[in-house]
Amino acid sequence: MIRRADDIKLKVLPLLIGCEHQYYYEGPCRFGKGDALQPGYDRLANAQKWETFLAKLKECAPAGVELMTPAEFVRTDDWDNKEEQWEAIAPAAHEADFVVAFTAIACDDIVLEFSDRFAKPIAVSPLSGFSGTIAVAGITSKPNHNEVYGFYKWGDLGHQMKILRARKVINNTHILCAVRFGGNTSYSSVDSFNSFEHITARLGVRFRFINIHEMFDQMTPAAEGGNHTTPGRVTPDLNDEDMKKVRELADELEKDAAFVNIDRKFLEKSLVAYVITLKNLDLKDCNAFTMPCPDACSTRRLNEQQFTMCLTHSLNMENGIPSACEYDTDAALSQQALIAVSGKRPYMGNTCPVPFEDGALMPRFATTPEQYEKLMSNPENLYMMQHSVAHRRLRDPNKNGAYGISHFAYDQGFGATMRYDFDADAGQKITFCRFAPDGSKLFIGTGEIVMGGGYDGYNCSQLVYFRVKDQADTWAKQCFAGNHCALVYGDYAQDLADLAKTLGIEALVAE
Repeated sequence: MIRRADDIKLKVLPLLIGCEHQYYYEGPCRFGKGDALQPGYDRLANAQKWETFLAKLKECAPAGVELMTPAEFVRTDDWDNKEEQWEAIAPAAHEADFVVAFTAIACDDIVLEFSDRFAKPIAVSPLSGFSGTIAVAGITSKPNHNEVYGFYKWGDLGHQMKILRARKVINNTHILCAVRFGGNTSYSSVDSFNSFEHITARLGVRFRFINIHEMFDQMTPAAEGGNHTTPGRVTPDLNDEDMKKVRELADELEKDAAFVNIDRKFLEKSLVAYVITLKNLDLKDCNAFTMPCPDACSTRRLNEQQFTMCLTHSLNMENGIPSACEYDTDAALSQQALIAVSGKRPYMGNTCPVPFEDGALMPRFATTPEQYEKLMSNPENLYMMQHSVAHRRLRDPNKNGAYGISHFAYDQGFGATMRYDFDADAGQKITFCRFAPDGSKLFIGTGEIVMGGGYDGYNCSQLVYFRVKDQADTWAKQCFAGNHCALVYGDYAQDLADLAKTLGIEALVAE
């Protein structure tokens, strides 16, 4: 099953803690008048407080949060702490990702014991007042303490739930790696994650593998006796149902495109690669994908079967499935981080400054004289991102925008690439990011789109130019992360910085 980031929920357990007095009396911790001092009153008062708490919690919970059935823990003024109550709430506590407790005077020790028993991230409701500082101080003062948060505003609690859900998305990312030579990196992305075991230990990400020759064999109908690389085995080869889907997708893409500069047979061959990729993602329970480019290209099988993976990456990304060029597992997880905090659909590419020196821009970074002149009108702090894996849902994750389709291979015309006119989005705010190769840092940048390039071109000529606040600072911090960055529309720098903190890694935020 492909479990997309959009499908992953943060399970939040409301923990209702209260005290019920069994006798009539007044004193330094109990005050009231009349019925408020009688046995049984606390049960009614607690129920009313809990109702208010649950309503506020529901109101502040962001998308992607699943509020569980509340768990109750009630003590009396005998200071009882019954094991049967702990046993009753244990199943829900084990299932929860995050716990929000409503507590009050004479009950805060229950919050601390809950943390000790279940080691779940926990916060105290803003309605609990002083108990927030009591619980946070009590838990954080312990050696190797469990995760705890204190909030006095509901908006802050809601934001942290969003960030914890994003962390869960990262922890539940399974990247399908199509490999030729094995190892952690390909020949063109040696800045990718340099130890899969280390990344799994640090971030919870899992890596699954398929050999590219087996995958390429699956892109043709099943051969009698099995494929050349897997003789006698049943494999998820191309079938009639797959080809029906390929033709339907081709019809859709051709119908709505502003232009189509590729023969139908070549479009379908790239769509075959996409459909087979989805089948393998589903079979291996993965929700992200990457495959090497030069390592695979040099087999000559892409040339022989007349496809590239560009369209696969585009269609995956627009559907909320991270998909990275050049066996860049790092770029795939960077996409996942952006999807998790924004709900948007990412783009990725080679990312670097556009140098302005001695009164001129470096010519190689402008594809036409017209683009060069336009960039020269304001050449300061320019950056660019380049790869032909744009898609239709950069602006809206639920709605296709304008696009075109061109071929990748100049000479033979195969390899479908989706083209997007970034000129139409000039002025749009963007956020881009990339993890460090060891997963210890998350580089984060923001900018504003200036214009596009390569919209009507071929190959990897598609690019977007954007302006950052400080080119030198952005570059210095990017050098700790690497080349391929992922991008979404909007400003999510603070969300990513908070995600990095929650993951226990350093946020490198460009000025």
